[in-house]
Amino acid sequence: MNWDDLRYLLTVERSGSLSAAARALGVVTSTVGRRMTALERRLGTRLLARVPEGVRLTPEGRALVRTAAAIESQLHSAERGLKREEGELEGPVRVTAGDGFIAFLNPWLARFRERHPGVRVELSSDARVLDLARQEADLGVRTVRPKGDSLVARKVGQLAWRLYASARYLERAAPLRSAGDLAGHALVGFDAMLSRMPQFRALEEWGAGRFVFRSNAAMAVAGAVAAHQGVAALPCALASLHPELRPVLPEVELPLEDVWLVASREARKVPRVRALMGFLAECFEESRSVMLGVR
Repeated sequence: MNWDDLRYLLTVERSGSLSAAARALGVVTSTVGRRMTALERRLGTRLLARVPEGVRLTPEGRALVRTAAAIESQLHSAERGLKREEGELEGPVRVTAGDGFIAFLNPWLARFRERHPGVRVELSSDARVLDLARQEADLGVRTVRPKGDSLVARKVGQLAWRLYASARYLERAAPLRSAGDLAGHALVGFDAMLSRMPQFRALEEWGAGRFVFRSNAAMAVAGAVAAHQGVAALPCALASLHPELRPVLPEVELPLEDVWLVASREARKVPRVRALMGFLAECFEESRSVMLGVR
């Protein structure tokens, strides 16, 4: 016996005839008849008796209908509970991201909390990468796809990188007409831990190595460029927050960087984490042109 058998029997009881039940179920009358006959055969008892008005339940049929109605009520109750859980989210969600994403995440997270005011967000931008597998955070924004089966990763976009300098710096510095000219310019960059990224290895290939400022924080690097300290490779989205910055050497192409939303498999099962993951994926898609530096 399965739920479909009981659902058919309930519909017959409520409709009063096989033909009316068939219309309610969206099938032909013969299908309802075959299902009822098969159910009676499996149970070894009569459930329905034909009468001039249609069909009526036997005592055994009435007993089974009471059981089926109770099961139906429990299923509906469970469904309502799931809908409430998805629609009325409550509790904390711990998010970790590089500081370069914070300016974008803040308004996105505010929009999410307008929808779900019961959710409390804890946003970390520590230089130390938090271990999602060990549940140091629930959801991470990453630029490297994680390895291992314990994590779920969803690619949500790409970051374009370009070379930038402030207008004031360019006015007073030596001409910058080709990549080879970078050797004569002051550079702003990331610390040793991040300097092996493909975007920075390209600078080394061009002979650029006179760094006057380094930091492990993307916002600090962008701020130093905005303060006229030199030239830097920056994500276009981050540079867009500083109107005084100008792209330089537009013919120089730097590698794109993938963006991933990452959670542990256990955290992904939590409705509020799953909801925020889906919401942030939508936000990244809406901001695709900003992330790619397309105006």
